[in-house]
Amino acid sequence: MGDITTQTTQTPLDDVVTIDTLQATHPDLFTKPQLSWLLKTRQKNGLEQLGAVLKISRKLYLKKSIFVDWFLEQKAGDS
Repeated sequence: MGDITTQTTQTPLDDVVTIDTLQATHPDLFTKPQLSWLLKTRQKNGLEQLGAVLKISRKLYLKKSIFVDWFLEQKAGDS
């Protein structure tokens, strides 16, 4: 009769990752110490104000879409 198609839908939780997951997915871009430092300095570097960091039960998570947008906006010389 008809073709059965499968759709992949992304839920809001699919956008939430740990630094371990992000580093494992993109080992050529990020080291674990680098991501840890970015989370420790989240108030200074603007990640917290953007809403890129979630803190739940003393564990930190990244909202990947917001983090990627922030990452791509960084320029040499920015701190």
